[in-house]
Amino acid sequence: MNAPAAQASAAASLAERIFVELVGRAFLRVENAAVFKPDAAQLAKLSIELAAAFQKAETEHRAESGPKNVGYDLSNMDLASLGRK
Repeated sequence: MNAPAAQASAAASLAERIFVELVGRAFLRVENAAVFKPDAAQLAKLSIELAAAFQKAETEHRAESGPKNVGYDLSNMDLASLGRK
C-alpha cells in the first residue's frame, strides 16, 4: 500500500473509532428506550474532522520532538573525504 493510501486508511480507521465512541455516548435512555440526540450524519462529519485535527496535531508533535540540528554546519564539510581513511 502506498503512503497516501495508508494515510487515508489510517484516517478512516481513526474516524470510525471516534464515530463509534461518539455514538456510544450520544444516546439517552428514556423509559427503557434509546433515543439518539444528535444526528448520526453530523456525528460522522464531526468524527472525520476530529480525526483530521488529531492527525495534524500528531504530525506537528512528531516534527517538534524529532532530532534537531544543534548548530552543525555541514555545508563546508567534505563528506567524501571522511570515508577515505
